Amino acid sequence: MTTDERVFELESTVRTWDDQYYHPIAEPLYDRAVSDMLRAMEVDPNETVLDAGCGPGVHSIRIARAGHRVCAADISERMLSHASERVAAAGLSDQVVFKREDLTNLSFASESFRHVFSWGVIIHIREVERALSELARVVQPGGTLGLYVINKTALDHGIETLARAASRKPLAGMQHLPLGDGVWYEMDGERLWVWRFDIPALSNHLAQYGLKLKYRRIGEFSEIQRRVRGMPRRALLRMNNLAYRARIPAWAGVGNLLVFTRRS
Repeated sequence: MTTDERVFELESTVRTWDDQYYHPIAEPLYDRAVSDMLRAMEVDPNETVLDAGCGPGVHSIRIARAGHRVCAADISERMLSHASERVAAAGLSDQVVFKREDLTNLSFASESFRHVFSWGVIIHIREVERALSELARVVQPGGTLGLYVINKTALDHGIETLARAASRKPLAGMQHLPLGDGVWYEMDGERLWVWRFDIPALSNHLAQYGLKLKYRRIGEFSEIQRRVRGMPRRALLRMNNLAYRARIPAWAGVGNLLVFTRRS
């Protein structure tokens, strides 16, 4: 396991993500967004969906509750352990199977799944072109690929830049790459890569695999709530919910939900 993968085996990473992402106020946004993603992907009842990078299983549970089977795959044994426990606690173990998989080198045969989604995962893969190639490979002709990613043009990033300039704490090491901007962060003594994708560039890249963007929608408007507490955080979380319901233009939001179809 490489240095940047070890962060996903830390128990502290699970706790941090539970705290930062799954606040009770945020849950309705994820409920709606996953439901909307399934609708855009045109997933039929009882079809199997590949959750590519399932983490602790929160979205696998949402997919299973919607009446679908799930193949939940992740590179981290710790994440898979948490996912299995949470799926069992939700009473959905008969609908979800788990596999340890590296998204840059999937063991599945080509065209194994009609529907694949990867929520907030490829943003942490530095060699993302390999992961995109593999995700595209396992999608059947006529099938769909759903991605939830960080968007380069988000207003959040401009606010962060101004705040860092005012505090004289610039974000060092930002790399400007063909698919967007990326930087290594430190997390509990390990490295965590984060992409800010150029959505048109990402779409053009996937087009070479026969994948066409059919659906783009704002997810979270801001991630600033992860850096504050108390009333400011609750207010920002409610703002995210409102922005999603109001369908604020996707270019302005930090989170973007994308669905691609693969030509038949």
